Amino acid sequence: MKKKQFNIEQFIGIFPDIIDDELCSGFVKWFDLVSEQNLTMSSLEDSGLSGYKRKDESISIPDTVTPPEGIISLPQNTFPHGLCNPFWKILQNCLNLYMNELVYDRELTSHTFKVVRAKPSSGYHVWHHEHTFVAPYRIAAWHLTLEAPKRGGETEFLHQSMRIEPKVKQLLIWPAGYTHTHRGNPPLEGQKTYITGWFEEVDPVTT
Repeated sequence: MKKKQFNIEQFIGIFPDIIDDELCSGFVKWFDLVSEQNLTMSSLEDSGLSGYKRKDESISIPDTVTPPEGIISLPQNTFPHGLCNPFWKILQNCLNLYMNELVYDRELTSHTFKVVRAKPSSGYHVWHHEHTFVAPYRIAAWHLTLEAPKRGGETEFLHQSMRIEPKVKQLLIWPAGYTHTHRGNPPLEGQKTYITGWFEEVDPVTT
């Protein structure tokens, strides 16, 4: 991560410009390759949600990282190791900075994520939070913008009365609980591509 100042406002961490242009464009180009081969899922299929029509495309990592043999040929130096390995290190560094500020001393992990593309008027606009009621328990969520629309596409937090504009290479980290109920506003002009995932307790306390 480049040495840039980050801010934490109402427990929402905003980390600008955390990855370089090459890594950012590498994720976008890889997503383009997979999308061109019709190997992405709709976010509706991926999430198992019903009653809400979602037009955006989604790839779960590592669940769908290995495509059926012979259908697609991806450059071996781009994914998964060429992109994931440097990205995980940067994400870990940002998490450490965030948790040090909040004095949270339990070990967390993030072992999976999704790459999502939302076209104009698409995205998940329903108010929701990321907490789960079964283990592994989500402590925080994160979101990294790879492509930003010209208008719209903000991440909006209900109780904080905050709308955070999507900026390329900007990472957000926030608590998973209901206090940080949020939604993704639709891109109004241009598309939004982003990576999102969760931080979970490695060994959650049980009683």
